[in-house]
Formats: sequence, C-alpha cells, structure tokens
Amino acid sequence: MTMFVRFEMERFQSIYENEVDFNLSDSGNHPMSIKDLLDESEIEKFLSMEIHYGYTQGDPRLLEVIKDWYPKTNESNILLTNGSAEANFVMAWALIKPGDEVVLALPNYMQIPGLAKNFGAEIKTINLREELDWHLDLDELKNLVTPKTKLISICNPNNPTGSVMTDDEMSAIADIARSNDAYVHSDEVYRGSELEGNETKSFIEFYEKAIVSCGLSKSFAHPGLRIGWLVANEELIEEIWAHKDYSSICASVLSQEIAIKIMAKSSRGKVLSRSSKMLKENLQLFQSWLDNHAGLFTFVPPRAGGMAFVGYKMDINSMELAHKLRTEQSVLIVPGDCYGMDGYLRFGIGSEATYLSAGLDRVSEGIKSL
Repeated sequence: MTMFVRFEMERFQSIYENEVDFNLSDSGNHPMSIKDLLDESEIEKFLSMEIHYGYTQGDPRLLEVIKDWYPKTNESNILLTNGSAEANFVMAWALIKPGDEVVLALPNYMQIPGLAKNFGAEIKTINLREELDWHLDLDELKNLVTPKTKLISICNPNNPTGSVMTDDEMSAIADIARSNDAYVHSDEVYRGSELEGNETKSFIEFYEKAIVSCGLSKSFAHPGLRIGWLVANEELIEEIWAHKDYSSICASVLSQEIAIKIMAKSSRGKVLSRSSKMLKENLQLFQSWLDNHAGLFTFVPPRAGGMAFVGYKMDINSMELAHKLRTEQSVLIVPGDCYGMDGYLRFGIGSEATYLSAGLDRVSEGIKSL
C-alpha cells in the first residue's frame, strides 16, 4: 500500500494557531469585518438572503468581477472554488495522472508537491536561490523540462519568500513550457499584495496553457469566506469543473455575496491598497526587530505577501525551535522544515502592528533562553 503524503505545514498550523497568544504563522493580512465591507443597505440585503445552493461554476455576478482582474478573459474562463486550496486540488486531480512528469519550483505552499506525489507523478524539483534573491535559475529550468513534462508548477508571488517574478521571467517560463507543450500552474494567491503597490501580471497573460489559482485568503485578507477560483482556457475549465462536481459542488452563497463587493473594481483597489500599506509598514517594523539581533539572521526582504522568510544561525532544528517558541512563549511561527528547508523560519507580518511587535518580543525572549 502506497503511503499517503500528509500536508505537514497545514496540519501544524491548524493544530496550534488557535492555541497560542500570538499567531505569527499566518501569511495573509488582517481581515476586515462585514461592517467594514458592506454599507447598511447591503447588510440589510445580506441578512434577508435565503441560504440556498448556488451556481456550481460560481455566481455570474462574481465571475463577472473576477474576470475583470484578468485581461482578455471571460466568465467561461473562471471556475469558483472553496478557497484556493480546493482550486489547487481539483486542478491537480484533473491533470495529474500516475507516471506524469511534474516540475515543481520550491519552496512553495507545498500543497501541489503533496498532491503530485499522492496522484502518482514523477517529480522533478528546482529550487529558488537565496543568492538570486529567491528567483529561479532559468537555464536550470530549461534543462529540467522535457517533452515528457506534463505540468510546471510555480507560486508567484512566492510563498514563503515573497519574491516576485518579472515579466521577462514569466515570458521565459512560458517559452520553456510552450516548446515542450507543458501546462503551467501559477498559484497567485499573493498577487495584489506587492509592498510597493506595483501589481504583478497574471501568468494567464503570458501563456495559452496557463492555469491560475487564486482567492480571497491572502492579498484580499478574507480567508474565512473560503472563496477561491481557477482561471484557464474554456476547455480545461470545463474538464476541471467536471471533477469539482464530485467535491464541494458549490461555494457558499453568503460568501459569494460578500466576495462580489470585494472584487468589484470600485472596492478591489481599496482592499489591496490597505494590504500593501499594512505590509510595507510592518516590514519596516520587522526589519528593525532583525537589526536588534544583528548577525543572527539572513534575510532577503519580501516584495509581496504577508510573510518574511529568514535564515537563522542557531544550533537548533527549525521544528524544534518552533515548538520551543510555541510551548515556552506562546507564539507560533512556521519552521523551515515544513518546506524541506531546515535553518529557516517563516514569520507572518500581516497582523496589526501592535500584535506583531508584541509577538516578536516573545520570540526575542525565546531566543535569549537559547
């Protein structure tokens, strides 16, 4: 019997994140409330809604505002899911067959690597390099991809490093995929949270066989809505939709109603600007904290996303260190072991500044005890 690969990072967070005083394991931004999002008339409408089954592809009104974020797409290019996690799952389920060659750019959210193994893929990996500011060596990727390659999977902006690909890099990856007739899956759940406010393009603009997953959990700061989506060519969306009919059927109509407001062009920019402003200010706070521990960490500042990925110079395993901080200081961070990268830690920097500062003080106390 083949051993099922567990999603170690997700299990680690789900067990402990609600049991600590300071959860610095989250890579998203501090959420807003319904009152922040909806005006009085919209709240009244929301309260009077009937809680029925929704459209399985997604509410047409929501598909309309989502597709506006992706140039040259229409509603038939979108499939709504329960969070980007389901988007990744049904994409992998539909595409990856036993023996398919899959190329994974690591580190990433680590859901696709686990799914690829569980679906029986032959896996090749390529690592982002810290000396390249957490970018890929494109020559290495070109040599890795072959006509046997079914799928190349990337995460851009990247989790956990916060690096962002340039247009030239995405064009080069598209060329590599095109010459080998491979799909490219691009996890873009951090798109829109660029700290300098310069929004990166979606991979759907660069390649006809791109499959984009995204959602409202990270840049849009509303993970509890469990709204995600896939963007791809119409034929592929239809195939993945057939798989989704066997999973969750449809997303919550209540969540979709709120999502329509978030993704409407008039409010989408405000939500994303809030995220970028918060992250930029918190990164300065985090950098000051690192400076107070000079020589202990290595750090390439993120360009997007609510996280900071740091190397450390302490003689302790990252999982052991994370558990020590959890049990002794009641603060949770993600150990590099979850990415197969011992010696690194991922800090969430998307919370309110006072909360982040207090949590980092707890980490400092834990470091002193070492």
